[in-house]
Amino acid sequence: MTPLIVLGRTQTRLTLPDDYRQVATLTERRNQEVVTIERYQANGPARPFAPHISLVYGQDQRLISFNDAARTTTGPLPATDTALAIALATFQALDPQYAAALQFMRIDRQSRDVHDATGQRTAVSLLWVKFAHPNGSYNWVSVSAQGRIVEVERESYWDYRHNRRLTEEWNYDAWVLARRGQGPKPAAPEALA
Repeated sequence: MTPLIVLGRTQTRLTLPDDYRQVATLTERRNQEVVTIERYQANGPARPFAPHISLVYGQDQRLISFNDAARTTTGPLPATDTALAIALATFQALDPQYAAALQFMRIDRQSRDVHDATGQRTAVSLLWVKFAHPNGSYNWVSVSAQGRIVEVERESYWDYRHNRRLTEEWNYDAWVLARRGQGPKPAAPEALA
């Protein structure tokens, strides 16, 4: 596994498989900011729902989102206090100043779908560790078995009027396809595409 390097700091908890390479780069808007979305796969070209890892970087090169839709992990989920410690340590390693302002909200048990190379879907169980930030955003780290991180997301805003996510979801294939008019529009709580 190859750890990410973000703003000159090695992120040992956020890794790419050694055989993955960058297959796509997009520039889009997220929360009114121009962001760069990178997609990594074992081989190209980029294919929706293929095993992949997506990264979203802000204009200042901070990591906004890490999504691992490539790997499954077996075994029991970590204890909630362990998942919280992993989440806090992850945000601290990425951006200590931002992390210092996070306020823990809750931990939910959830799952995410991962597709293998043949298209077979597997649900990955995880603990979704959610935080609030004084900027009004929600932030989270999702931790699966063996303490592996499946997601990191920061600066995600909520549309209270419509009871759904406000922030664009460039890191999720179904949302991207819907945004391009190539798939069904997601229901709430997903963001409008």
